[in-house]
Amino acid sequence: MKPSLPALLPLLLLPLLSPAPARAGDAATAVFAELPAQPAYHAAWQTMLAGEKKVPRWVSRARATSSPYQAASIDGQNYLAGEMCKPHDCSANRFYGVFRADKRQAWGLLVTVADVPDAVEHPARHARYRWFGKPGAKIKAYLNDQLKADPNWK
Repeated sequence: MKPSLPALLPLLLLPLLSPAPARAGDAATAVFAELPAQPAYHAAWQTMLAGEKKVPRWVSRARATSSPYQAASIDGQNYLAGEMCKPHDCSANRFYGVFRADKRQAWGLLVTVADVPDAVEHPARHARYRWFGKPGAKIKAYLNDQLKADPNWK
């Protein structure tokens, strides 16, 4: 016995009613550390690092553990911001970054915490801060606020 069209109709419509699967790459493009490798952002990243000495490789190549980036508004201007950290050493090596929305400029804050016992409880006491891209006061304040938003940053 052949199934009737009314009996098959729900099966035929099922793909149309199901949510669309995520496109390949959606999750990957949402990670801050992948932005510098994208052609649209690469020049800004390289300009930010130009002339800097002894930049850690994980920063210069943006090979890092990373969080999703987010849109940010700083002093009425639009940016993409995010953070990344050195793989297997996030608590001691963090980078907070900002790209202008037009992708022409980037700034960053590298935070390095000394490897001492007290740094676990009080990382801010043992931190060194290094700025990239010569950020102005508003960008610096934003990046500092991102760091201080971490509940473990004391």
